[in-house]
Amino acid sequence: MDAKNYIKNKSFCPLPWTGFIVHQNGDVRNCVLSKSKIGNLKDNSIQEIVGGEKNNEIKKQMLSDNKPKNCEGCYRLEENKNSFDIVSQRIYYLKELKSVDPALYDSVNNFNLHTVDLRWTNQCNQACVYCGPHNSSMWVKEIGGEDLMSQEKKQQLKEYVFANVKNLKNVYLAGGEPLLMNENQEFLELLMKENPDVNLRVNTNLSATETKVGRMIKQFKNVHWIVSVESTGAAYNYIRYGGSWNTFCNNLEELKNTTDHKISFNMLYFVLNYIKLFDCVDFLRDAGFHENSFVIGPLYGPEYLNILNLPQEKINQAKKILEDRIQSKPGYFLQDSYSNLLKYLDTPYEKNLQSTFDGLAKLDTRRKLDSKKIFGEVYD
Repeated sequence: MDAKNYIKNKSFCPLPWTGFIVHQNGDVRNCVLSKSKIGNLKDNSIQEIVGGEKNNEIKKQMLSDNKPKNCEGCYRLEENKNSFDIVSQRIYYLKELKSVDPALYDSVNNFNLHTVDLRWTNQCNQACVYCGPHNSSMWVKEIGGEDLMSQEKKQQLKEYVFANVKNLKNVYLAGGEPLLMNENQEFLELLMKENPDVNLRVNTNLSATETKVGRMIKQFKNVHWIVSVESTGAAYNYIRYGGSWNTFCNNLEELKNTTDHKISFNMLYFVLNYIKLFDCVDFLRDAGFHENSFVIGPLYGPEYLNILNLPQEKINQAKKILEDRIQSKPGYFLQDSYSNLLKYLDTPYEKNLQSTFDGLAKLDTRRKLDSKKIFGEVYD
């Protein structure tokens, strides 16, 4: 496929030919927005999965300019937008992998590793209210339940990725909390030796920047820190259970002042921060972060925390805040995020506010907390 043609092809994404995400339980997907997995390392090797029928069918559809259902997340984000300033994995990787020889995309049978999204384990020092055992070892300690890939499968994955480390153009580390994972230390040591100019993205809660992994990341030149945060103060401490707002602020300030790395914020909008989210945005803007540093999306699950459970008068209150902020024209990703949230608030939904209160009551009891004192606006 000619390079110009694959950019014009609105169905095309380079990821099925160039990369994958591996989850803690061994599930393999094309990207974080994929609707379904293309395999699991418990059943097949990574080579068999990326060269398998499911992945090849996705490639076939893209080359025919048909949009695979597995990739609906990106296509939905791109609806009615012509700018390349779109929060879409497809657009992002078209930019990041533009140096890949377009001949790679000529056949559904081709695959050459250029990007990876690795989530080796669920090790994490926070148990965020919307998370669970799959992504947090702290949740496992609290309620049990764990489904991780075996050491044998993890070693096989390592061997494949490490053998291709020189070809990597983009690496994404997430978790759990990637700054706490020993596997990332080994990976980063190899990257620094063989491919120090790689574009490195790190999705972190920024709670432990002085680990060995954290210090290593700071030595790389091309780093994008994607920081998970959605509230401030006591609300932060409740939502990101195990975390400390003061520690977060200190680490953010230190990172900002000691590196020239890119820093952005990945924020979720849901019942508990339907107002408090905006305090967080304002705090970070006042700290000097640009409007293009914010990517905000609605929380879809667990359902009891979905913002659409709120009564209509509170939804209307949230819509008014968003409309006013859009009216001020902040531009960039921030304005795009506000517009997407406003659109989401009109989504048909079967409200169940009692499920919200029941879920929070269970959380409060287990953690010996009182959500009513912190989120009075939700209970009013």
